[in-house]
Amino acid sequence: MDTTRSKAEQSATTRAALIAAAKALFIERGYANTSTEAVVERAGVTRGALYHQFKDKADLFKAVSDEVRAYLAQTLSKRVQEVEGDRWQRFLVTASSSFLDIVSEPSVQRIIYIDGPAILGRALSPENSDSPALLVMREGLEVLMAEGWIEEQPLEPLCRLLWGVFFEAGIYIANADNVEAAKREIRPVLECLLGGIRIRPAPARPSASLQKAR
Repeated sequence: MDTTRSKAEQSATTRAALIAAAKALFIERGYANTSTEAVVERAGVTRGALYHQFKDKADLFKAVSDEVRAYLAQTLSKRVQEVEGDRWQRFLVTASSSFLDIVSEPSVQRIIYIDGPAILGRALSPENSDSPALLVMREGLEVLMAEGWIEEQPLEPLCRLLWGVFFEAGIYIANADNVEAAKREIRPVLECLLGGIRIRPAPARPSASLQKAR
């Protein structure tokens, strides 16, 4: 029997159980009202097992946040392929309607946009600069730039500025008394901001001969 492998599998199973339990409790009660005792009880493991996997509750929250962020990125990436239309239309619909639908989900709201800023910070720090959602955004903008939909410009600053726009949009919706009303307010604003980076054809100018004729 491969005891090393079985221990590794047991450790992975324990870690997954703790993350699942913590995620459910964080969504139900919020971070501040969730104790580590409640997490281990729901996960069916010991406190020692928790602290073997995570250094503290904040570290456990980060693992939950990473899982939710990965879900957000995977869902957005999938919806990009499902939207009909040209490359810009697919980007616009995914970045506005699809994003707003996903951030309305309780798990995404609570973990990323309500408790997340207080526990992990609002800034795009070095440790989350390669988050799955940011990678999806970076890849999408890179393709749009290469195909001429948006002007050639430094990619990283553009990603980070748009990241900030979407992050604040998520916070606005998650903390709104009426989520659906907040989504309706945010959608046209997002579409307007995104439309501003698209290259628009210059209006046709009358020829010199036509101007003289007038």
